[in-house]
Amino acid sequence: MAVRYTAAEVVARLRKEIDAGRPLFMPNTGMGLSAKLQEQGGADLICVSGTSWWRLKGQGSLAAFLPYSDCNALIFELAKEILPVVKDTPVITLSGPHNPLFPHRDHLQKLWDLGMSGVTHLPAALFGKEFAEQVEHIGMGFGQEVEFIQTAHEMNMFTVAYAANPEEAVRFAHAGADVISSHIGATKGGDMGAATKLTLDDAVVISQKIFEAARAVRKDVIVFAHGGPLEGPEDVKYVLERTAAQGFIGGSAAERMPIEKALLEATRAFKNIPISKKEES
Repeated sequence: MAVRYTAAEVVARLRKEIDAGRPLFMPNTGMGLSAKLQEQGGADLICVSGTSWWRLKGQGSLAAFLPYSDCNALIFELAKEILPVVKDTPVITLSGPHNPLFPHRDHLQKLWDLGMSGVTHLPAALFGKEFAEQVEHIGMGFGQEVEFIQTAHEMNMFTVAYAANPEEAVRFAHAGADVISSHIGATKGGDMGAATKLTLDDAVVISQKIFEAARAVRKDVIVFAHGGPLEGPEDVKYVLERTAAQGFIGGSAAERMPIEKALLEATRAFKNIPISKKEES
C-alpha cells in the first residue's frame, strides 16, 4: 500500500534528488499496472489522472472535462486500484476543483483519507481562452484552481500547480504551491495527440518566463515542464538543458505513447513470425 506523506516529507524527497543532480519525473497514470511499472522505473511522484483513464479508453485527454463522467469520481475509483500497488512513491491526484457544490476542504480531506499525499488541478484553460474566461466569470474557473492549491497547502498536503503564463505562476507561488509546472498545452504525438504549432524553442521560452515569475515570488519553489511538443526523453532533455526546469511531468508521453509503441511492436512481431507451409495429408 502506498505511503502517505506530508508536503514537507515529499519536498524533502524531491530535494534529495535535485541535490544529487538527478532530474525529477512525475508520470500520470490511469491504471494500476502503469503505476506499478512507473514506480519500478524510478518515478519520483505518481499522479492519478482522469485524463489518463480516458486516454487508456482510446480517447483524447479533453474527454475528462466533458460531462460524460465525473472527473473526481474517477479519481476516487482509481485510488482503489492504484494505491494498493504502489509501495513507497508519493501518490497525488489530478483533481477538478471547479465544482461549486464540492467544498475544497471536504474534497481534499477525502483524498487525504484515501491515502493521497497531495494534489494538482485540472486546468480549465485547456478548453481555450474564451471558455476559461467564461467559467472564471461565473466562479468556476482559474480562481477555484488557486483556492484549491492554497487550501491543500494549508492542510499540509503536497501541491503541484500548472501555470500557462507568468501571471498564473505568480498566483500559484503566492498560494504556496510546492511545485509550479509550465503547461504548454496538451501533448502532441501518437495516435490521439493534440494539435499544436508550438516548437521546442517555444516551450523553452514560455517555460523559462513562467519559472522566473514563480521564483520572483519564492526562490525555493521547485519547477517542472509539461506538455505541448514534449513528446519523449530527447525533447525533455532539450528543455531541461535550456531552462531552470528541475523535472518533467508526463501525461501522454509517460503512459499513452509508450503503450501505443509497445503494443504495436509486439503485435507486429507476433504477426511477422514465419511459418512453414505444411502439406495436407
